[in-house]
Amino acid sequence: MDGTHDLGGMHGFGAVVTPDGDAVFHEPWEARVAALYLLVGIGRLGGGPSGRALRESMAPADYLAASYYERWLWSAERSLEHGGVIEPGEVERMMERLEAGEPAPSGADPELARRAVETVSGQGPPLPRAVETRFAAGDAVRVRRMRPERHTRCPRYVRGAVGRVERVQGLDALPELAAYGEPATPEPVYAVAFDSRTLWGDDGRPPWTVLVDLWEHYLEEVPSA
Repeated sequence: MDGTHDLGGMHGFGAVVTPDGDAVFHEPWEARVAALYLLVGIGRLGGGPSGRALRESMAPADYLAASYYERWLWSAERSLEHGGVIEPGEVERMMERLEAGEPAPSGADPELARRAVETVSGQGPPLPRAVETRFAAGDAVRVRRMRPERHTRCPRYVRGAVGRVERVQGLDALPELAAYGEPATPEPVYAVAFDSRTLWGDDGRPPWTVLVDLWEHYLEEVPSA
């Protein structure tokens, strides 16, 4: 989605690499939110789009004001509402009851706990191999100029830029459709390398390579000179 939610490569939001930036959690509550979000998916409790596609429906001002895991919590609540597990406002009402001294509810589900541990401990299956592809490693490709109205995995900062295919990752469904549960025929996904100067110009620092996974739908051929 274009707009506030696509912050990659934009000025004014500080450096991407910051002290302690590689830490998974900075506060204990963040781990609990991550676990909650994971359990919504494992338990099939949510409804509608999930993940980034859902978080991109967050009001722009709220999105910018929220931290990373606050956005996760927001999307977990919305997913539970869409799945009919909770009603709008139910979380706020529970917070009021807890603040008034009501004991926090608790429960145990060993089977769900086992499945959660297996999910976070294992690696997902590899992408199916792409046999028929438009591009191959070493090919120059241009990212299409486009302005999608819904979720996309094509960052705005690479659109219109020319890069080079580094490798074919495999087959995967186009996120613009799959994120909303719509039929999507799997298509090749490419790791495309871009020179930092192509994307942001020369800023006096040594250039570096930006590697982006891009679906075939996003790419077009570069006319030969």
